[in-house]
Amino acid sequence: MITSSKCRPRKGAGLFPGHDTPYQITSTAFATEPVGVLRALFGVTNSMIGRLFRVATDFEHIVFDSGGVRIGAFRCHPDHPSFQDSGPARNYCFVFPRTAVRIEHEHEPPFVANANVVTFYNSGQTYCRSSISPEGDHCDWFGLDSQLVRDVVRTVDSSVDDQPERPFLRTHGWADSSTYLFQRKLFARVSAQPATDTLWVEENVIELLDRVVRNAYQVAPLMPPAIGSRHKTAAYDIETILSRRNGEDPTLTGIAREIGLSAYHVCRLFHRVTGMKLHQYRLRLRLRAALAEVQDSTRPLTDIALDAGFYSHSHFTAAFGKEFGLTPSALRASRFPGITRTIF
Repeated sequence: MITSSKCRPRKGAGLFPGHDTPYQITSTAFATEPVGVLRALFGVTNSMIGRLFRVATDFEHIVFDSGGVRIGAFRCHPDHPSFQDSGPARNYCFVFPRTAVRIEHEHEPPFVANANVVTFYNSGQTYCRSSISPEGDHCDWFGLDSQLVRDVVRTVDSSVDDQPERPFLRTHGWADSSTYLFQRKLFARVSAQPATDTLWVEENVIELLDRVVRNAYQVAPLMPPAIGSRHKTAAYDIETILSRRNGEDPTLTGIAREIGLSAYHVCRLFHRVTGMKLHQYRLRLRLRAALAEVQDSTRPLTDIALDAGFYSHSHFTAAFGKEFGLTPSALRASRFPGITRTIF
């Protein structure tokens, strides 16, 4: 198995929005419901809480907060002292990675978080990360009130009320292409237009959660239980290799040599575990990285295409259109006024 530094989440240590120094959590309530504790102890109002959560740490920025729904950006370099452990999750949230990292929830096996997946966190969840992409962890997250989360999850899992404090029972799931595009457009609009209608944002975030939950709970599990732990580990290692080489063309022989299997078994095993062929998985990563460049920059599309590993503008346009249902130029033309790049 591809190894990394030991990942040990610290229980009760974290960074609270607006403070760039650690605090110690002395109460379960404060770990899981910091907003409620602030109201109870200090009598702060919703507007004060909103201002508080909009203050950025040096690696996290809140772009929207209505009290019941929050949207934020997380950008943390591997050299940052809080990269491995940035503290327990402060929200019930689902996250769309933009770079690749290894995530390990407490008492759960590690998994590769990249642009092909959406990850889930319960409030107070302890976890840790280790780097795959040299940029570190770049992701956009959507947080909701616990009752909203339970209401959505209940539509696909009636047992959610058995553990109301842990409505997300899965750590991650596949992010289909239409949902990935939907969240990128939503995040870009909210980032560029802070005064966007609150009700519109809240409804769209709930719609987004409904999509990712239905996909994660109703589609076949990422790791079918019939597959042994050795094969799961091998698939995890293959995902790591494919995720860390965005600028390269990995070969089947090279992947097989690195994980110690034959090329034939690499192909068969990966497809059995993920439901995708190696080149399909890799193509999705390239297209989602390119989508961010198309949307957030003014770089020529040909340059983006070549950097993403496509041999021509037309090759890139055809693959992009097949994946997302529109061309790169159409996506760029549809950007909201004033959008040239997202935050960070």
